Amino acid sequence: MRKINKILLFLFVVFCNNIFADKANLKNVIIISVDTLRADHLSCYGYPIKTSPAIDDLSRDGVRFSRCFTITPLTSPGFATMLTSLPPYKHGSKRNGLPIFKHIRTLPHFLKKYNYCSSAFISNWPLRENLSGLHQDFDSYYEVFNKKRWFGLLNSEGNAKEVTKRAIKWLEDHHKKRIFLWVHLSEPHAPYVSHKKFDFDIKKIDLSYYPPRTRFSKIKKYDSEIAFTDFYIGKLIEKIKELGLYHDSLIVFNSDHGESFGEHNYFKHGRKLYNSCLHVPLIIKLPGNCLKNSTRDENASILDLSPTILSILKLQIPEHMEGLALFDKRVKLREAIYFEAYRGAVITERSKKFHLNVHPRKFAILQGSTKLIYTYGTKRIEAYRIKKDWFELRDLYKENPKEYYNLKILLMKHIKKVEKYIQHSKRYLKKRSSLSKEDIEKLKTLGYIH
Repeated sequence: MRKINKILLFLFVVFCNNIFADKANLKNVIIISVDTLRADHLSCYGYPIKTSPAIDDLSRDGVRFSRCFTITPLTSPGFATMLTSLPPYKHGSKRNGLPIFKHIRTLPHFLKKYNYCSSAFISNWPLRENLSGLHQDFDSYYEVFNKKRWFGLLNSEGNAKEVTKRAIKWLEDHHKKRIFLWVHLSEPHAPYVSHKKFDFDIKKIDLSYYPPRTRFSKIKKYDSEIAFTDFYIGKLIEKIKELGLYHDSLIVFNSDHGESFGEHNYFKHGRKLYNSCLHVPLIIKLPGNCLKNSTRDENASILDLSPTILSILKLQIPEHMEGLALFDKRVKLREAIYFEAYRGAVITERSKKFHLNVHPRKFAILQGSTKLIYTYGTKRIEAYRIKKDWFELRDLYKENPKEYYNLKILLMKHIKKVEKYIQHSKRYLKKRSSLSKEDIEKLKTLGYIH
């Protein structure tokens, strides 16, 4: 009798899943992410150098979001936000080296009951499972680290060729299933490398477009890295097409954060909240290539990725997700986007207080084209109109503080909320960090330990 009941229960679950599958739009989902990629260095975003022919082709088949922003300019916090639709102060990964809270669920968790086979191929050290915690809901989570970095002294990331090769093999083995695949490519993360096949004349760009003190020698190598990565993205998309998956799949292309080349006298990323580090590409190729070759100009956020994917699949969006479903016409435009940055990225002492030593460095708010940045310690407030001043060179706050009073009130209320939440969340952070000595050395090479 007990065996019969188990069989009946199994048949009931299968029957229910089939009903939901009929109501849903259960297409394959593929996310292609490029680390440290500024949107304005892709040719489909208007860059005069043809760095991204494969990404450009994808853009012509999809919807390009011209003003998408990350929440915080670091790898693990940024991708954690992509997969949870929560800001770093809520998912816990406020800086590289801090994993998300164990009770936080990621996008693949919500796809499992619809029989999605999920896999991730990651290639940057901060995304390792013990450092990020992003592995927990994937069926398989492959850490590809075959590339020598920093003069060949350390082996701490996977190059685009190897990551693409392994992702293609996984696709060949699983393409007859319903899949959720995340492919993460590390180039063009520093240190930038020039590739002979992708060497561009930097004089083709308008040098006057960039602020003073910009290092164009770094940009030249950075562009070469983008084109190298784009070449292998093209190989991946070719395989997706060859397997007959392309037309009906939902394909998302994005990045975790941008990069600074001397703007505001700052290089790399992680500690400033200017557009050079926050503005990221977002291209969504819908199933059936609907709305192909179109552009959306409203402010979008990396927060929006998970709810947008679930909405396109006609699946329920969990109430805790804070992002918007970008293609749901019933959703009201957001009031503002909030940004956050924390001091340092990881600390070298792995004591019991490792997770507790999280100190905010900066917060910012973007409403329309108006942006305020607040700095802890100095309590400095900056104001910019990014439509006219994209690189945020003219601080308007000191010229007329009263004009930004209401926006300042919104930002300060948000900061108070974050501070309270961080205090509340410390009860989740009592265990000793799992950072090994090797992890610390790897993170040092990436510039995340100071």
